[in-house]
Amino acid sequence: MEKILKKSIRIYNTLSKDEKKFLIENSKILCFKKGHLVHKGDETCLGLIAVNKGSLKAFISSDSGKQITLYKLYEGDICLFTAACKMKNIHFDINLICEEDCEILLLPVDLYEEIFKNSKKISNYINEIVMARFSDVMWILEQTVFHSLDKRLANYLLNLNKKDIEITHQKIADELGSAREVISRLLKHFENDNILKLNRNKITIINNNALLEIAEK
Repeated sequence: MEKILKKSIRIYNTLSKDEKKFLIENSKILCFKKGHLVHKGDETCLGLIAVNKGSLKAFISSDSGKQITLYKLYEGDICLFTAACKMKNIHFDINLICEEDCEILLLPVDLYEEIFKNSKKISNYINEIVMARFSDVMWILEQTVFHSLDKRLANYLLNLNKKDIEITHQKIADELGSAREVISRLLKHFENDNILKLNRNKITIINNNALLEIAEK
């Protein structure tokens, strides 16, 4: 348990013995399969989550089912919005899903609230993480509002950093907060311009420079 805490909580070694003891005794390890919805909007309030193995996606969704990915969580990352019900003046209903088999450390919400109130070091550290996550979310909103979808799609494909990308059009649409049909049309347009080649659930990049030009325009 302590090994996981050290990996996930950057300030762990600076904490007092009592603070470390509290975290070790009250944290628990949970394992989930790929596709499991760990946190669903305001229906759950888990507490502080730290990723030990695997990766998760944080997203918001509309009543119609449209999704926008806010950020990803990888090994060593912490998610605090899963304890948003205990954050004063913050109402942020995210969903959190495992993108692969996951092992996470959980500090239940009431215990999270207790140590947040009683430890200045931990409360400052948590506030720092919250601000960083809000920066991530604001960047996504800026991309969504101010940048064209073809530019965002080009950036998305480039950031995957692969020549052969095994992915569905629906997954890309969910990541970018668009509709599958719109993404399919854009990808077909890219294919017609000899930027990429489309196959079933696979995209092959054949002109990286052209994709980069779209991303930077």
